[in-house]
Amino acid sequence: MKFYLIVSKGKKRGLPIPIEVDLFVIGSDPACQLRAQHELLGEQHCALVNRGRKVFIRDLASGKRTTVNDSELPASEEWPLHKGDTISVGPLEFRINFSEQQLSQRDLEEWALKTLDEDKGPRLTALEEFDQAMKAGSSEFDDAAAAAGAILNQAGAMKGVVRGRLRISRDGPITIVRINDVHLVEEAELAHLKKELHENLPQDHMKVLLDLKNVRRMSSAAVSLFADLAVWLKGKASTMAMCRLRPELSNVVSDLRNLFNLRIFEDKDKAIAAKW
Repeated sequence: MKFYLIVSKGKKRGLPIPIEVDLFVIGSDPACQLRAQHELLGEQHCALVNRGRKVFIRDLASGKRTTVNDSELPASEEWPLHKGDTISVGPLEFRINFSEQQLSQRDLEEWALKTLDEDKGPRLTALEEFDQAMKAGSSEFDDAAAAAGAILNQAGAMKGVVRGRLRISRDGPITIVRINDVHLVEEAELAHLKKELHENLPQDHMKVLLDLKNVRRMSSAAVSLFADLAVWLKGKASTMAMCRLRPELSNVVSDLRNLFNLRIFEDKDKAIAAKW
């Protein structure tokens, strides 16, 4: 799978670096694919690993800091990366992005700069972006193209706003959170999932429906994550339910059902129509 490192600061800001190999090492050593000389850069500082249609970053225990979205990556650990993530490798800073279409070098550079420019200012939560699209879609526009664009944005938002592993939408008073990961097993993935859930469900008095249609495997650590989420939401006067859980995972979440009186619905529409 091809992805890009986009240089996000310095003289080469906006430079797209295509990554098409399974292992891409950054550091000061001549053997590294991306080399630079700096006191904050280790000889073999970190590696980008392309595995199973996912991208990971692994710190190589050089004694120098590697960060993902301002969180320091522990020595020798591996974390998953997603579109929009920012990584800092010593003095170097990059944005992760993907492009499925073939672009000329000029178009590629314009696309890379646009990617960085779109991220200026405070980042909206998924719900804020959803509400903004809904509001714009019902506004009056003098320009037909602007009106059409707003309608298209609204239609896209109705399908859900994507944030990392989540697709978040609303149906009346219910906030639907579909988890896009197939396997909820790796601790690093779960740590990021927890962060994304907390960042994008900031409001009080919510009804949160977790849609687990895509999930095929779930570890005990994932169950603990959902237990913590239920407690966190309860503290915000919110409630949580689940839907479309695979039958083979029913026993895995039995403690959640019993401890939190958690409603688990076979169908999403039934969950939306029910009182809980």
